[in-house]
Amino acid sequence: MKKVLSISAVVLLLFASCSKEIIPDVKDTDATQNRLKSYSSGTNNGYFWSIWKSDGMTGYANYANGSGGNYSVSWNMNGNFTCGKGWSNGSKTRTVGYNCGAFTLNGGGGSMAYYGWSRNPLMEYYVNENWGASRPASGNSLRTVSSDGGSYNVYTAWRSNAPSIDGTKSFRQIYSTRTSKNSTGQNHSITFANHANAWSAAGYGLGSDMSPAAILLTEAWGQSNGYCNVTVW
Repeated sequence: MKKVLSISAVVLLLFASCSKEIIPDVKDTDATQNRLKSYSSGTNNGYFWSIWKSDGMTGYANYANGSGGNYSVSWNMNGNFTCGKGWSNGSKTRTVGYNCGAFTLNGGGGSMAYYGWSRNPLMEYYVNENWGASRPASGNSLRTVSSDGGSYNVYTAWRSNAPSIDGTKSFRQIYSTRTSKNSTGQNHSITFANHANAWSAAGYGLGSDMSPAAILLTEAWGQSNGYCNVTVW
């Protein structure tokens, strides 16, 4: 995974772009096009969405909310951003449906994943479904879990004094990564309970507070360009 994984709310800063575009106020939850700022979020068609970028990111990343649970993002940047659409709170038993119509990532690292946080304890989690040339497989390898027609390797890492949803904190990352990328253009499911139970069985259960948002994420870091179009339900 990337060196810093966070959707921490920080001072909103615009970043440079050669294109001309209106920046909607973050209170406009029906806005369909949003230039990435340090962090903003809202609701669209009954779904929660959020976008975040790292300090010092250069280039651009264009995020757009579509109909229903659809969103798209295109980027050419150096740094780190996350964006996605899903729910305003997490759940250890949610089954996520999605269709990724397109996912391309050139250079750098990143993934398309189900993503969120828990508290008590503070933990950051991923279920990685697709990625670029580099498969997310850093940290300590724990076990393998079978779910939804695929096999996933489970990894964990400890982050010390890193950005989090609660500011600079030390916390654990836990994530499952498919052994091979999932297909695009088809409906898929993520039975999250299978992953949460496997993490708990390995000694790294999620926190008791699942109130932080959970989204179907697109993330990229380093020098990269790409495009993702995905619908979640």
